[in-house]
Amino acid sequence: MATDHGLPRRRAPFDRRDRDAGTGLIAGLMTTNPRVSLVVPCFNEAPEIVRASLDSVRAQTLADFECLVIDESTDAQRALACRQLCERDARFIYVHPSERLGLARSLNLGISRARGEFIARFDSDDVCMPQRLAAQVAWLDAHPQAGVVGGALEIMDEDGTTLAFRHYPGTHAAIARGMHMTTTIAHPTVMFRRELAGRHGTYDPDFRFSEDLDLWLRWLNAGVVFGNLPDMLVRYRQQNTRRHQDHWRFNLKARTRNFAGRHLLRRSVGICGIALWSTLPASVQEGVFRSLLLKRRQSAKASPR
Repeated sequence: MATDHGLPRRRAPFDRRDRDAGTGLIAGLMTTNPRVSLVVPCFNEAPEIVRASLDSVRAQTLADFECLVIDESTDAQRALACRQLCERDARFIYVHPSERLGLARSLNLGISRARGEFIARFDSDDVCMPQRLAAQVAWLDAHPQAGVVGGALEIMDEDGTTLAFRHYPGTHAAIARGMHMTTTIAHPTVMFRRELAGRHGTYDPDFRFSEDLDLWLRWLNAGVVFGNLPDMLVRYRQQNTRRHQDHWRFNLKARTRNFAGRHLLRRSVGICGIALWSTLPASVQEGVFRSLLLKRRQSAKASPR
């Protein structure tokens, strides 16, 4: 069986209606492969939220894309609404697995079906800035040695009100150095070369959380070059400031399993710091996150748009 970095590839079962719907959509796509394949997982999202998200994709200045929406919704009405939104445009491919896969397997399914030269990650409750795809493709074209590029986030609440802006280090060296302590590339903004998935593996389905950190650390260890654009690429919906109780356990698992001799001291300090942080009460962690978000909110208000 083919594997992804030692992990077996699993193909999800689909019911007949899903196959028929997919066939009708695919028939309308261009015969040539698109430059970008967006992979968008979805689960019981409100129709108006999904509409705003997919409309932001349709409004991209780079039109040469396909968008694979992996919808695991258990609410029949919301699943139907998501399907109908996809059917408006032949570039959108709706996939509804007949069993729950979880985030990592949903992303892997989308990657396995992608035809684009580049794969862009996106969430069904976020909003893409119109120039997002064009800016990232242009950067990857101009930096053939690089494999992954992210960008800045505009953080908003559930009602779409801007709360703060978050920027990430721009150079590979700064991204790699910071990854020992935190996550220095925003998962919802990422675009990467599709060939990397076949060469270095995809998301580990055993990770319920921190699946992105595990992947980035594996790819960094394999020598993949990362970058971040200073541009605001995605409006990210921040629903709460409290992490799930298992988040830090998977964060530590990602760091220990990908531990390497390079930068030994920094990696050791990072692991010890995360281990210590994970022992703090959830209320203390939430208080710190709220304080940081407040500072970013104040900075956002002070800075001209």
